[in-house]
Amino acid sequence: MPALLIFGLVVSLAAVPLLLASFKRLHFQPWALVPRISLWAAAIVVVVIAAVRVGAWRAHLGFVWPTWGGIGWAVVAAALMFGALGASMYVQQKLGSHSHKQRAQYQALLSLPFGHRCFIVITAAVTEEVLYRAYAVGIGQLLFGSLWVASAVSVVAFTLAHFKWGLAHLVPVFVSAVVFTLLFMLTHNLWVCILAHAIVDGAGFLAVPAAMHRRAKLGHNAG
Repeated sequence: MPALLIFGLVVSLAAVPLLLASFKRLHFQPWALVPRISLWAAAIVVVVIAAVRVGAWRAHLGFVWPTWGGIGWAVVAAALMFGALGASMYVQQKLGSHSHKQRAQYQALLSLPFGHRCFIVITAAVTEEVLYRAYAVGIGQLLFGSLWVASAVSVVAFTLAHFKWGLAHLVPVFVSAVVFTLLFMLTHNLWVCILAHAIVDGAGFLAVPAAMHRRAKLGHNAG
């Protein structure tokens, strides 16, 4: 197996947790611009490696125009994720399993300016789909000799990369990893996966907080 492609696979599977852990040691907040930009750099690295070493690299990475059918599947995937996340949050509330660390991380994220949160959503949607789906699955299947093995490795790596959010959060993360990976396997279109990922994160980090703020403001004015 080409050493450069193997290096790209290591980057795609391990770059997110390693980069964020490294910047944490340097006292950067995980949502700061520098750590986020580093994820773009990692995504660019694996794309360049694929372009240099794989003939039909665009097809393997899913760099093809999305169809209306693919966009429809992205909406279905996002709907499934909303259901899974909603169920997970309900169970956690009933069990009282939300940790102080989880709440603090979420509140810190929501306290950021709207534009910064938009950048975080776009960064997560693009870079994580490039790393964990386009390269880890699209190129990984060439290295592992199996689409299913590459997909399984991608799901495990994506789930563990979000360990910092706490054990309770790993269940919806695992579900999202499975859904996004199946979406890539079904459509083999990177843009469709990015769209589904952006819808889910956009709702959680942009739309829902905005609605909650508006509701609180209306309640305050009414009082």
